[in-house]
Amino acid sequence: MQPRRPTILSFAALALCFLVVARFAPNAGAFLGQPAGVRQPAQAVQTSQAQPEALALGAAAGLLAVEPAQASLLYDEILPVSYGVAFATIWGIVLGFVLLRLQEAFPE
Repeated sequence: MQPRRPTILSFAALALCFLVVARFAPNAGAFLGQPAGVRQPAQAVQTSQAQPEALALGAAAGLLAVEPAQASLLYDEILPVSYGVAFATIWGIVLGFVLLRLQEAFPE
């Protein structure tokens, strides 16, 4: 049975790294709560709400900017690349078996 020292040391190093990052990171409060003595800055009051028409126009503009899918994209790009990848994978398996047989035929 192996001793537990490397595991404990690795967790201690991980905890130390976490504390250093949490202390000196520019956005140290992103994952940790603020200490009890620190005052929170005043929140800005939002006086205006987004209008539903503006939200609808923004969503419509995003949807209209999308270009239509090309029907020939499948035959021009996707299938030739997938055939090449499949062929290279199968050829690699074949060459692997050839090398395995060569190693068995000429042992060191």
